[in-house]
Amino acid sequence: MALWRIRATVDDRPGFLSVLTASLALRAVNILSVQVHASEGGAVDEFLVDAPDALSEGDLRAAVVKGRGRDPWVRPADAHGLVDLPTQLINLTARLVRAPDDLPSVIGALLGEVLVTWRPEPCPASSFTEGLITLPDPDGGTLEVRRLDPRFTSAEFTRAYALVELAATLSVRAGNGSPSRVR
Repeated sequence: MALWRIRATVDDRPGFLSVLTASLALRAVNILSVQVHASEGGAVDEFLVDAPDALSEGDLRAAVVKGRGRDPWVRPADAHGLVDLPTQLINLTARLVRAPDDLPSVIGALLGEVLVTWRPEPCPASSFTEGLITLPDPDGGTLEVRRLDPRFTSAEFTRAYALVELAATLSVRAGNGSPSRVR
């Protein structure tokens, strides 16, 4: 058996998720965890699955499409994916409290395969598109988070923004305006 991460958009109506899960089950795919990200186009469902070794990425993508999933994204996963989201968020929060300057790498750990870059210009507004999240750096400047696939969801943007807010609460400014950290 092999671990895979699957994302697909499903109509947010009764029974539609069950059609997708049944399509996976017909191929002996075991769903180990599910996250649901609300979006305008429907629910973006993210699965961590255990699939027979004989199934390829294309086979899994075809199963998703046959199960009425749209825009399927399928990638191999590893055992780190078995950590549930609340535990992962608590661990990342603890890491950020210990080392607030690690904010870019903590955001990267939260969102997966992303590129986080810092720009000196102030962040005009926090925002996100399918492939870019823009956030204020608590110490000044802008953090840009880029990912080709899968597309960012509003839930991922909100989680990343919450980490920025936490990092900002850990930062205070001295009388001369220079940043210092509270530990």
